[in-house]
Amino acid sequence: MSVSRVDLAELGALPAVAPFVVRPGGAPGRLPPAATGLPSLDALLGGGFSRGRISEVVGPRGSGRTSVLLGSLARATGDGALAALVDVTDRLDPASARAVGLELGRLLWVRCGGDLRTAIQAADAIVRGGGFDLVTVDLGELPPWRLQRIPAAAFVRLQRAVEGTPTALVLAGSRRVAGSMAAAAVTLSRTRPRWHRGGPGLLGVLATEARLVRSRERAPGASVALVWKA
Repeated sequence: MSVSRVDLAELGALPAVAPFVVRPGGAPGRLPPAATGLPSLDALLGGGFSRGRISEVVGPRGSGRTSVLLGSLARATGDGALAALVDVTDRLDPASARAVGLELGRLLWVRCGGDLRTAIQAADAIVRGGGFDLVTVDLGELPPWRLQRIPAAAFVRLQRAVEGTPTALVLAGSRRVAGSMAAAAVTLSRTRPRWHRGGPGLLGVLATEARLVRSRERAPGASVALVWKA
């Protein structure tokens, strides 16, 4: 596991990120959800990703899954908070992340080289260490047979770690993995692109349908359109 450099002088004293450092619990109170930066998706989720719980964002390549993840991280760091990305397959492009407004100086980036066990352990350690507004785990394009190897007990442990904290924990991948441990799950599916008039091959707008398939607080089934301008 490798972690990008974090400038402690800029960020101030960070709590220790260690598996056995557990911040005293207590309900996160009435803290608002962690907004995604996408108003329509926030409305679908009831304000954003719930704190103290696991949420999932699921969709195939090109569905906007990475954009949702980066947008959420950008919103958190833009508000002055610390965020973490556990990058299972080392997919993050820092230049693209910076372009959407992600403050890299406030991001802890953990690169796992495709090692799922390392990724789950890293997420658990970061959540238990405390101090992060948003912790995300990007599972990339790992095949289903590899995702199925994650034991259910790993997600039970993650939920216990995040419960009672002001941290939102978001898992993103090609399929759902957390099962009943996820408080909310959104699936993303591609729709037909719109092309500019007046020129061949000029992409105008990409749209994604985001559907709420699991929620502990509202009836699932609702959907919204997410629009990405080229």
